[in-house]
Amino acid sequence: MAKIQVQILSDENAHMVDITGSSARHHLGGCSLLSPSVLSCHNTHRFFWEELIYYRMAGYPGELLIRALQELVLPLMVFALMSGVFNLRHSGSGTGRIIRWSLLYYLLSMILAVILGIALVFIIRPGRSRPFAANNFANCNSNVTATGATRADKSAVDSLLNIGRDIIPTNIVAAAAAPNFLGVITFAIVFAAGLITFGQRAEPLIQILEMCNEVFMKIIYAVIACTPIGVASLLASTILKSCSIISLLKALALYVATVLGGFLIHSFVLLPLTLIVLSQNNPIKVIRSFLPAIFVGVGTSSSAATMPVTMKCGEDYGCVPSIVRFVVPMGTNVNRDGAALYEAVSVIFIVQAHGLTLSVGNVIVVALTATLAAIGSASIPNSALVSMITVLQALSLQEYIPDVAVLYSVDWLLGMIRTATNIWGDACACVVVDTWARRHAKKNGTLPIKNPEPPAEQEMAMGVDSSKKDEVI
Repeated sequence: MAKIQVQILSDENAHMVDITGSSARHHLGGCSLLSPSVLSCHNTHRFFWEELIYYRMAGYPGELLIRALQELVLPLMVFALMSGVFNLRHSGSGTGRIIRWSLLYYLLSMILAVILGIALVFIIRPGRSRPFAANNFANCNSNVTATGATRADKSAVDSLLNIGRDIIPTNIVAAAAAPNFLGVITFAIVFAAGLITFGQRAEPLIQILEMCNEVFMKIIYAVIACTPIGVASLLASTILKSCSIISLLKALALYVATVLGGFLIHSFVLLPLTLIVLSQNNPIKVIRSFLPAIFVGVGTSSSAATMPVTMKCGEDYGCVPSIVRFVVPMGTNVNRDGAALYEAVSVIFIVQAHGLTLSVGNVIVVALTATLAAIGSASIPNSALVSMITVLQALSLQEYIPDVAVLYSVDWLLGMIRTATNIWGDACACVVVDTWARRHAKKNGTLPIKNPEPPAEQEMAMGVDSSKKDEVI
């Protein structure tokens, strides 16, 4: 009689769980043979309440946080990039060459960082155990999702051609709604660059757009204040739904090792090579001079807070003060090698952890978007969280945004090294641009270098003496 009763329960539960997935039926069917107390977990109502309480309610605050960030990330990125372009309008005519040199070096170092990160994440494959693919109780043994399959079907040529189409959309409103981040970001940069060519006539509109940037910054600060609760919620939900905590922790350890390895290789191999090749400076002497700034950066996890120390180190090394006061603040907002590498590795890890594959075109989209997102989110608090959401949306992987919370749980460690990498990159940029300026001055005579004219409060924050803004080499 008992045997018949168990059989009836098993069949009933098999019928019930079949709606959610075969793997869940396997797990629950195994539980039904253990004891009468475990048998009760197969009751339909109890299964419903457990799913509601554990999986849905646990992650609900985090879901609201992600929705708020998704709502704000596009306008925030657009206005932040526009504001950065607008700041160039204060530059005197003598700074044009310094700006070009600085931007050229920033772009070179960030591209090297992104390429290194992508290479490492594909070589090490920290997400090969697919821990996130099991983050659905009903799909612990599920295969690759249809989204990943459709991405793999695209040819490399089509993917590459689509990048160009994304950069130049036919309708900017439709691109914003898609969202097509590459198209919107390109439009924002081109629009801002075109606007500053109108000079004084464009000032009223520029002030409105800069005010919009400040408004969204105020809003994002309020949202970021809720990050601890939201991230804890998402992390709890992910752990509850995970079929293998050990697999998740192993993958996370490999991910941390991959990111740290990228930071170390970029800091101690690639950046010293740029110093040797582009400026013939001794990397050991340079890093000794900038060690105080790097240590402060590790302690504060903020490039902006470390900026005065970085500028002092640059002047102590012997760089021209006017170049230091121009290149370092600009690099703090633009040159973010560590952030670009971190975001590229993180997004590809999430893709791997779901068992998906990316085409060549998708990888290029990751590289481009990670670079632009790192630049655009420089002044945003908890910028890594915002930037990863941007890159995932660019890949149309919005459904995987909650997985960012798992990576955010180790960001306290990676954030310190990431900031140190950013500061070391700013230091190298300062030395390289200073060397180029000296060579140009020696070849062509005196080279005037005029610093931009930031607002008075920004000068005070930077510790810049306004009486020494213009210097001549």
